[in-house]
Amino acid sequence: MISLLENLRLRRAHNKTPIEPPLLREPTRFPYGPFRFKTQLPKSTSCRVEATTNLNAWATIFSGISSGDFFEFVDSNASKSSYRFYRLTADAVLSTNIVGYVTVTLPPGFSLVANPLYSTDSRTSSLFKGMPDGTTVNKFESLTHALTENVLTRGRWTSESQNFGPGEGAIVFNPTSDYKSLSFVGDVLQGGFSIPVPAGFSLRSSLLPLPGRLETELGFPVDDGDVVHLFDRDRQAYVLYPFNDGKWTPEAPVIGVGESFWIAKQAARNWVKTDSHSTSNNS
Repeated sequence: MISLLENLRLRRAHNKTPIEPPLLREPTRFPYGPFRFKTQLPKSTSCRVEATTNLNAWATIFSGISSGDFFEFVDSNASKSSYRFYRLTADAVLSTNIVGYVTVTLPPGFSLVANPLYSTDSRTSSLFKGMPDGTTVNKFESLTHALTENVLTRGRWTSESQNFGPGEGAIVFNPTSDYKSLSFVGDVLQGGFSIPVPAGFSLRSSLLPLPGRLETELGFPVDDGDVVHLFDRDRQAYVLYPFNDGKWTPEAPVIGVGESFWIAKQAARNWVKTDSHSTSNNS
């Protein structure tokens, strides 16, 4: 027989108003490693935080009951991964967005960098906080076939309004003799999306924060005669991957998370990607 207390609990659960899908806000990667986000939840809501590095296999890293309308989660293990992504379920309702971070290491000299996360403030001045004077961020304008240079001098950028978002690429110069760590934080794009890849040269990156072979795993539209240029940060030199007769030479280029690349394209195409990972409830 069900006790009076259990019967009351079941009645309350039955009469509980369904909550709205929570929105994860204020993602932050702290310099010493941890990652934090915030959201709002009704009091006494059962919640679960899940994390992943591949947007496919999700692992529960926290479960509990919210104590008030405000919920803050800090992942103290974030320092163990160079990139990680998070979602939250509240009373079995999945959060509307996925947040996370991608950390790239900038050696002395040049790097080809990508910011694969959507941020409400994607200005270079915001994304590259803490970089030393003399840092430069170059973007390539496909229409004018010219590089635009943004230089940090005395704490100010020459182009404060320059933006840097998913699908784009940038050449970053670290003027010091030390390795620098740079973290991008924000939302993972969801649904279907695309970015144009013009004929000729352009600097591009994956719209999703996933590593993989460019054509097969990342879905890049390749044609005979295309040439991909990857930059070897350690040797400070380009490595070319031409695609001819339906195959790459010497092998298929592999793109890392937070890495961009040059593409010399024979014909204009759209790089179309449909995210089938984020809405999965796999764990």
